[in-house]
Amino acid sequence: MISKRIEEIINLLDKCNTLADIGCDHGYVAVEAIKRKIANRVFAVDINLQPLLKAKELSKKENVDDKIEFLLGNGFDPIEGSVDEAVIAGMGAENICSILSRAKDRISNTTLILQPMKDIELLRKWLFENGFDILNEKVVKDKNRFYVIIKSSCLPEKISFSDKDIYIGRHILDRTEEAYEFLLKMKEKMKKIIGMKKKSFLDTSYEEKVLIMIEEELKKW
Repeated sequence: MISKRIEEIINLLDKCNTLADIGCDHGYVAVEAIKRKIANRVFAVDINLQPLLKAKELSKKENVDDKIEFLLGNGFDPIEGSVDEAVIAGMGAENICSILSRAKDRISNTTLILQPMKDIELLRKWLFENGFDILNEKVVKDKNRFYVIIKSSCLPEKISFSDKDIYIGRHILDRTEEAYEFLLKMKEKMKKIIGMKKKSFLDTSYEEKVLIMIEEELKKW
């Protein structure tokens, strides 16, 4: 059975001809995309051989291995040509940004589903600054951990964005219980960091700015 996090990633996918699962790990997204007829063909890519072998094993077990191409390499590098949709999940935002930067010229027509494990504000900032709009965001609570999943695509015109779009998110606050809990957790984290920094006489202006934005959003609930 797939996790709630993986289920939400799959739910954000559109039907397409080709899907890239970058950093495919055990291959759950790749296999489910074929089983549910979301994609006609999937490129399952990982920088390490072991996850690829596990993904291939799962695909054979589910009888979909003929529609998945398993590629060893970094990001989009081993894929020839462009893809309609791409999933990059389960790694840090800095790593995701690096992968996107390397493939920027190749993904202008690719819809991206991105799930960073940390530093989500770095990813949002990269997307906005490089012409990618955020179409949707989902907060998922899975086994007592919160995950934010972003759906993004490139736009021809310049993207306008604010600090709030970067640190809080544009579409994240869809008034779900999980989004509310996530904001509360962010608030406590900021307050804790501010307290620790003040004890060490360090600058807290960044954290205080984010805290004000969080509190403003919580008041709207």
